[in-house]
Amino acid sequence: MNHKSKIVPINAPRDFAINELFFSTTDRKGIIASGNGVFARVSHYPIKEMIGKPHNTIRHPDMPRAVFKLLWDYLLAGKPIAAYVKNMASDGRYYWVLALAAPVEDGGFLSVRFKPSSELFAIVSEV
Repeated sequence: MNHKSKIVPINAPRDFAINELFFSTTDRKGIIASGNGVFARVSHYPIKEMIGKPHNTIRHPDMPRAVFKLLWDYLLAGKPIAAYVKNMASDGRYYWVLALAAPVEDGGFLSVRFKPSSELFAIVSEV
């Protein structure tokens, strides 16, 4: 798995279909424990390479750190949270998701991502 600092963002999207859901699970420190094939394909990382790596490996530099602070504050308090997130694939391309993250019984977290499709997303993605 490439180290995220070596990846140069490029202004080109990685697309996925409206009906494709992808998920990943992490431990309490954000280390990836599992994920599905859509997550691997869209992020452009083999799932076997993602296991054991920090979830922030896919963080796009355009995303404000405050979004992730809020996300972690909610999750560590045992509350679910949803947010629009711009991620970066291993090839430098970006992909936007609506992520719903929630604590799970084993003490870790589950994140299910959807393709943004509401009118609100048009406003968020321009900022």
